[in-house]
Amino acid sequence: MADGADDVFAALIALAAAARVGTGRVVHRTDKAIVATGRRDGQPVIVKLLTTDDPYWVSRRQHELRMYELFTDQPPPVRVPRVLYADAYLTVLAQLPGRRLDDQRHLTRDVSPATAQLVLNTLDALAAWRPAPPLPQPVDYHGRTDAEHSAGLLDDADQHALHTLVDQLGPDRVTAHGDPLPANLLLDRGHCALIDFEHTGSYLPGYDLALLHIVGAASAPTLTAAIAERVHTANITTAYYVNLLLLTCREIRLHTVLAAGDSTTSRLAYLQQLLNRARHDVQALMRWA
Repeated sequence: MADGADDVFAALIALAAAARVGTGRVVHRTDKAIVATGRRDGQPVIVKLLTTDDPYWVSRRQHELRMYELFTDQPPPVRVPRVLYADAYLTVLAQLPGRRLDDQRHLTRDVSPATAQLVLNTLDALAAWRPAPPLPQPVDYHGRTDAEHSAGLLDDADQHALHTLVDQLGPDRVTAHGDPLPANLLLDRGHCALIDFEHTGSYLPGYDLALLHIVGAASAPTLTAAIAERVHTANITTAYYVNLLLLTCREIRLHTVLAAGDSTTSRLAYLQQLLNRARHDVQALMRWA
């Protein structure tokens, strides 16, 4: 794929035109993909161009396309986009109405109680969806535990606790979006739609709630309080805290490779506090186990 930002956008325009799409404005750009609005046959669409040949992200895109096929055969009980066109790199999706919960990875403001309940109800509805055959399990919980221990984010007691709790939880898994970041949650007149399904699969209960807590805890106390209540009501405390600890480790690793700056330093300090609390909670679960 083209390297420069202008070249990548030019490639997007050319490939989209071949798919009968007139490209509008760029709405999201990473080192892996560029996403823009457009129109196809008079219909508003989203065009997404994969800009890397990295085998991992190629496989994630292939998984997402398989998810869209599954959505057609076994519709989930939540709003999801529909694929209109796909080739080796380009995906064209029918544009869903709504605004993102936030444009940043981490929430920058609190949400209303109604919004918190709407988002959690949507994730709960997806968790109750049971397609056949079952979705793949993206996380090897034992393997992830050992990797975070090797990275120095977990000590021996944390490692032992996580292995013990995962064994006690057993093989049961539920459907999770896998990446419910604020930008992947679209709000529209009392509805919440989900987008971006590269990581959708079967996880221990509470995976989506744990990730949403991590990206919301610093700025959205209403949301995190609602998550805590939902975890208690659903009786998924152990699975939730296993997910929370491992996902906090991952979030710290993601931030340690970012360019140094005040925001990165502040975020890492907050994540370290979150990690310490999650380690404490997992150890408390062991005492009650």
